[in-house]
Amino acid sequence: PAVSMSVLEKRKTAKDFPPGLNNVLWCALNSPEAQTGANFLRDLLCVHDSVPPSTMVQKLMELAKFGPKAEGSSVYFKDPHRIELASEYVCGLVSASSRLVRQDSYALFGPSSWDDIKVLLLQSIVETENMISGRRLAQGLQLAARGAKLLSLMLTTELQGHNLYFTSSVTLDSQSLKGMPTVQSLKSYGVRSGLNAAVRHTTKCLVRHSRWVMDQGDLDSTTGRRSASMSDECCALEARACLDSLGSTVCVIAWLFCVEERIELVDPSVAFVIKDAFLAELERCLEHFPEMNERNKGKFVKKLKMYFLLSLVEDFCTPIVVSLGSMIGVEDELSLVGLVK
Repeated sequence: PAVSMSVLEKRKTAKDFPPGLNNVLWCALNSPEAQTGANFLRDLLCVHDSVPPSTMVQKLMELAKFGPKAEGSSVYFKDPHRIELASEYVCGLVSASSRLVRQDSYALFGPSSWDDIKVLLLQSIVETENMISGRRLAQGLQLAARGAKLLSLMLTTELQGHNLYFTSSVTLDSQSLKGMPTVQSLKSYGVRSGLNAAVRHTTKCLVRHSRWVMDQGDLDSTTGRRSASMSDECCALEARACLDSLGSTVCVIAWLFCVEERIELVDPSVAFVIKDAFLAELERCLEHFPEMNERNKGKFVKKLKMYFLLSLVEDFCTPIVVSLGSMIGVEDELSLVGLVK
């Protein structure tokens, strides 16, 4: 396990913010001077072991899902600096779960329902609708990448006491689930349904942003290749980061599926579930590429399959990746990257 159970059992009890301070700090974080609020929040967490109340947790989750908005306004907007600062604090709050726990044993931060998880999974599509390139796309991808990172981190942190290379003898009882809001939300929604959704949204992200994720130098393009700009570089970095985090989330949900089904990671059942969801979504997404000739489409599909498998970045997921590679016809390509002998 990443963190031994004995260490988790000795976690300190987190302190609550002093009364009224959470409103002041939230206004500071959600303002043009966000650095000031972020500094105070980090100091309270790292030095004083103080964590925000549930009301502020909900506001932080809303910011992670949609970006900031002005007080009294219902319109969200993209502010990369503010999003980055809020993301750093929220991820630090999640990571602090290895040393802190609330007095009622609930997690320091997490989703309130499946709806929160769904929004984080969908950000790479919703936040980049009708955008092809440029600064607005880069900002949308930044929000999506931070949301995907947060989702992956919440899952791996909540399961930090378990060895994810094994699924046998794992029990997630109601008491342990109190400190696992992301896992609990997935189980309430249905782990199989959650796995299907995660695979589908990861596939959408890969196809929608394939221009930024994949090296397409050997594919003929009718639009040509523009010289890279700073926005293009940001788009590529954020799209790849987003895809890797979504892939990590798929890995962890696949592990939860195996736990629930009482099977090991090498069992082909979990690979079949991922394969069916991936190929079905891939076929739907490719309907938007009618102008591509068959030769290029074949190359494009093979690359998409490889990049999807390579997005499943967690080491414990290697048996699933190997099985998937065989099922979708890219086992030879996997052997070139050392995953299949």
